Amino acid sequence: MPELPEVETFRRYIERTSLRRPVREVEVRNHVVLGKTPAEEIKRATEGSSFGSARRHGKQLFLELSKGGFLTWHFGMTGEPVYYGDGEEAPRFERVSFAFDRGRLAFDDPRMLGRIGVASSVEEFVKARRLGPDALLISRKDFVERFEGTRGAVKPALMDQHKIAGIGNIYSDEVLFQSRIDPRTDVSKLDRKELGTIHRNIGKVLRASIEVGTEFDRLPEDFLLRYRRKGAACPQCGGRMTTMTIGGRTAYLCPMCQELK
Repeated sequence: MPELPEVETFRRYIERTSLRRPVREVEVRNHVVLGKTPAEEIKRATEGSSFGSARRHGKQLFLELSKGGFLTWHFGMTGEPVYYGDGEEAPRFERVSFAFDRGRLAFDDPRMLGRIGVASSVEEFVKARRLGPDALLISRKDFVERFEGTRGAVKPALMDQHKIAGIGNIYSDEVLFQSRIDPRTDVSKLDRKELGTIHRNIGKVLRASIEVGTEFDRLPEDFLLRYRRKGAACPQCGGRMTTMTIGGRTAYLCPMCQELK
């Protein structure tokens, strides 16, 4: 599933390809990805408008509309934006497309778990869904205060979008690996220093992935994501990686490097 670094990569892609170009027509090929938003509402908000800016909060993308408001875009498990020029083949799983005078921006989504909608403002959208602060922007103080006293395993706590927005299954593994903390560790057993270490590694991990365009084989040699498979050698100690199910999700970890408190 696209997490914060992937969505930030999508945001930059849209900035390069699709800003400040009037939308001539919106074509909805499958209404599933609109959720409860009528197609006519998407068309009314978008046609004749242009995308003035692309913003992100956690895993959510917002395209500012020159006529007012924002197009909201969540990518689900398999969604991504694809720009293609006139005469070029459309992506295979194009669900919605925004046609410019030349070229189109499409939402390609094989499993149709992503959603496109409209919102009056980013702030109201975030508030209505009770999303926590963006994982790249949250301060150390705010992070520690939000997690201090929390009960339950640390991995699902990091994935709780109401606490912080943007971290999912994959990056929570990397953050905890870099922090040398077992993902089963109860948050209440972590002291302020350990929570600060997690906060520092959130920034380190997310920025590193954005820098390489989320191509994991280009990450530093000591990153788990380069070797995230059961039985692979740990990039830090050479031991064997293992997996376990925590909060219904598969966690990858090194039992030698990551201490269970």
